[in-house]
Amino acid sequence: MKLLFIITKGLEKSGSAIRALQIAALTAEQGHPVEVFLIDEAVHWAQGIKAAYGEGLSDYVDMLSKGGHPIFVCKSCADKRLIGPNDIIEGTAMATLPTLVEKIASPDYKVLTF
Repeated sequence: MKLLFIITKGLEKSGSAIRALQIAALTAEQGHPVEVFLIDEAVHWAQGIKAAYGEGLSDYVDMLSKGGHPIFVCKSCADKRLIGPNDIIEGTAMATLPTLVEKIASPDYKVLTF
């Protein structure tokens, strides 16, 4: 079973967002299949922003990507915030909401939302 972490929080709730990224990365590091999907304000993490205390997605992207654990950025959420494919950090990829819906509906995934 794959664990799908859906993260919605941006800088306004950076503690929760960073904790979710940390849990996803540690879960992946322990050998579990993990995918991360950033939606709503969380798409800004893919731009490489950092929380006030200095952590960001870039601190965990290596732990996730080296094991083949994808980090998706909601394309429509990014479009609404004028974020394009060239604006996101290496190790992340744009994906559509229908892609997210397929994952949520699949019995192969356990969904965790933060």
